[in-house]
Amino acid sequence: MHGNKRIAIALGAHFLIINGYVFIVSGFIREMENISYHVASGAIDKDLLFEVINSVINEPEINEEIKLKIFEAILNHEN
Repeated sequence: MHGNKRIAIALGAHFLIINGYVFIVSGFIREMENISYHVASGAIDKDLLFEVINSVINEPEINEEIKLKIFEAILNHEN
């Protein structure tokens, strides 16, 4: 399972590089490492993951609204 998450992050970073987003690759990797477990566990669904990735690409950091959604998704998944 860990290998699949790492491969997915590496492929995402490679996609960013080949599309000219070199300047955000380190931030992308850092943020995806932070949430990849929660994606794999099912706490973060594809819609929220899309919001996270969109925020990582287009904003200096993940905005507070998305951070709250991540927190709520993890909290609700644990209960």
